[in-house]
Amino acid sequence: MRLYTASEMSRADANAQSLGIPGIVLMERAGSAMARLALERFSPERALVVAGGGNNGGDGFVVARELHRAGVEVAVCATREEYRGDPETNLRTLQNLGVRFCGREELADELAAADLVVDALLGTGFSGEVREDAARIIREINASGTRVFSVDVPSGVDGSTGEVGGEAVRAEMTACAHAVKVGCVVSPGCDHAGEVVAVDIGVPSEAEVESSVVLGDREELRGLVPRTAQPAHKYSAGTLLVVAGSRQMTGAAVMSVLGAQRAGCGIIFLVVPGSAASAVDARLTETIVSGAPEDGEGHLTPEALGEVLERAERASAVVVGPAIGRTGESRRLVEGILREVEVPVLLDADGVTNLAGSDALARREPPTVITPHAGELGRILDVGAGEISARRLHHAREAARRFGCCVLLKGNDTIVAEGERVSVNPTGSVALATAGTGDVLSGVIGALLSRGMGVYDAARVGAWAHGRAAHLWLEETGWPAESMVATDLVPLLPRALRELV
Repeated sequence: MRLYTASEMSRADANAQSLGIPGIVLMERAGSAMARLALERFSPERALVVAGGGNNGGDGFVVARELHRAGVEVAVCATREEYRGDPETNLRTLQNLGVRFCGREELADELAAADLVVDALLGTGFSGEVREDAARIIREINASGTRVFSVDVPSGVDGSTGEVGGEAVRAEMTACAHAVKVGCVVSPGCDHAGEVVAVDIGVPSEAEVESSVVLGDREELRGLVPRTAQPAHKYSAGTLLVVAGSRQMTGAAVMSVLGAQRAGCGIIFLVVPGSAASAVDARLTETIVSGAPEDGEGHLTPEALGEVLERAERASAVVVGPAIGRTGESRRLVEGILREVEVPVLLDADGVTNLAGSDALARREPPTVITPHAGELGRILDVGAGEISARRLHHAREAARRFGCCVLLKGNDTIVAEGERVSVNPTGSVALATAGTGDVLSGVIGALLSRGMGVYDAARVGAWAHGRAAHLWLEETGWPAESMVATDLVPLLPRALRELV
């Protein structure tokens, strides 16, 4: 699904007008469709429309008129002294109809009386920190407890990035004109948007523009997963090498392999510290497990590189990192793998953290994908996790550019960035916030890489299937999200992947 930034939406809007569709017609369609949606979902009896300047305020005026026409008792708080163009035309219509206007000083009383607030204060063109006069209005809206319906984007959210620089409305639903705005699906903006719906405003296909960010939904990804074709044998069906685990943390290696197996890998080699090999081998019947040199605490050492490279000769992709430890020796091992292995490599968890301050990733040329959470990405970019979380899209793009690789930034809105391409995964769930789910994900993506997918598509498909498996588990069990454990995902991965065939 196409997502639009503010500038992309402006260009599509301008293209539609150049084709002969007046701006006021687009505004009329947007406001009317939003009003119908508000009536269907909220059935308001008394609504307050808070309208700022520009076209967002104009859309709000149309919503107010249509709610009034439907019999809703409407009050409008217009925050500008003067309006021009299409918004002014719709403002005059409201005045002619006798719709009630209220002043800023009456806002608290109106909020208390309303059962729905239509937030048309700030539009998609907003960025940065909300000025204090608008911030006071937003604080009052959020504190009122009244249900909120936002027009195009929650006020205070950057519609192009999802960044929130200060106060921002918390909506129950956001209706986007023509296309969902990027800021409504990327955190922290998506946390303010509630349910997000795009409404048709009549922009023709000839007016569309290329979008810089897409939603990696089922329709976008269907058909990307390669199928095994005859003649086939276990090596041609995908050969994956996993380098993971330590003496005290064998589960990460097991879960990564289990994820890979159910994503359709022909054969898997696993390299773990020698002291852990027997225990891991007993749990993974179909996997070829090798023990490699380790230090006194049971972490793989640089001397394990020989065993890794020997196995990598037969592999079509390599996963490195889950629970290998964060030591100087494990760092040298990861750097050696990045330097010597020519097939696609996925770096996860400790494999990412070990590269803080290293140039090994930036120097590597073969395809590579890293799958950090905010803290891990912050370590290799030398910024705090809070900064990463506040500007997720920016930092995912920055890491992809700086290290010349594909970046999968984990989160409820998992972002996949490579070069100029960015995709946002829609299947995230709070159920995935539990130990080991990232290890399963690394195995799934590793298996897809071993089957010949490129790093960008493998990361997108892996993230979608991983999140979809969590949704299937929630649907099947009806249990609380907090009850899910990582291995619950494994048997549901084939069903999730089947939906993309």
